[in-house]
Amino acid sequence: MPALTDFARDILTARGALVEAENGNALRAMLPDDIAHSLEAAEWLSLRFGAGAGSDDEGDWLDRLGRLLPDSPRLAHARLRRSRPVRAIDPAAILERELVIQNGIFRPLDHGPATARYFFFTLPYTIESDEKTLGIWTAALNATGNAMPRQPDLLLQTIADEIEPDAGAAPEGELPRLVAIALRSAQPEVRRLATVAEQSANRRLARDSERIHGYYEGMLRQVHKRRRSADSESEEKAHSRAEAIERDRATKLEDLARKYALKIRVDVGDVLCVQLPVIEISARVIRKKEERTANFHWNAILGKLDAPWCEGCFGSAHPLFLCDTRVHFLCRQCAGPCERCGRHLCRACQPKCRCG
Repeated sequence: MPALTDFARDILTARGALVEAENGNALRAMLPDDIAHSLEAAEWLSLRFGAGAGSDDEGDWLDRLGRLLPDSPRLAHARLRRSRPVRAIDPAAILERELVIQNGIFRPLDHGPATARYFFFTLPYTIESDEKTLGIWTAALNATGNAMPRQPDLLLQTIADEIEPDAGAAPEGELPRLVAIALRSAQPEVRRLATVAEQSANRRLARDSERIHGYYEGMLRQVHKRRRSADSESEEKAHSRAEAIERDRATKLEDLARKYALKIRVDVGDVLCVQLPVIEISARVIRKKEERTANFHWNAILGKLDAPWCEGCFGSAHPLFLCDTRVHFLCRQCAGPCERCGRHLCRACQPKCRCG
């Protein structure tokens, strides 16, 4: 679990521990006395996360490391210590290769160097059925360009040693809006990560359900066997007994379904805001007779175009679809037909189809 290993490394380093990363998901650290006491660990700490034998429990260590965090999420501002040189690019070629418009065209207008506010969100998540899985997802948003970098973890790792505190401040009201977008963008990714836990829970549910069905079928066979040679009064009792067995079986199966039901929770941890260099590309985006002027950001550190976010669901709009009436930027799902009536609609113009 690389994200948890990176989280442990960063928080231990920030609290004054000497940390040495090892191959894979392992690290070693020499802890100050107060940190060792908080973590209920020895001065020398060795951690290894993953599925192999002898791995440390992720949930236990996520709880322990959480003791080193402040009580409430914080917003930290930072900037690069030194300006990075921004190489020259061909904006038309970049848009042609990386924007991937499915139902429209673009016409480049202008381009030039700029800076953009990137927000990095630490999102702890819990996947729980009869077992619990904990992890951390990193979401990143380019708030200036209304876009999402394609590789947020790589971007954060690349700039981690190059940033310093900054006294900047986010515009009032911007952070709550971005938190909501970050959470919505993380939901499908965390849901994808929950697939393994879901499949495992379904296997155990099928196994236990089969066991319950087998047990109660045996009881019902005994009841039906007695009914063949019983008088009318015994027949009525046997019938009532069979109904009670069926009710008890249904209750047991409902309890089993609740036990293995998948519950996913995503929380918001600390937020980092960093000013990073970009090349801003201005272009006319055209869909039939409608058009709009938009700015796209080429991330100078990753060397890639940030994907604009979907104006319907705020996920990544890559490939990009355009609305017919107001040229909204949409993902494939938000530009797709209504599942009920098949009518095409823009989820940014009309969140729900008229068919209800």
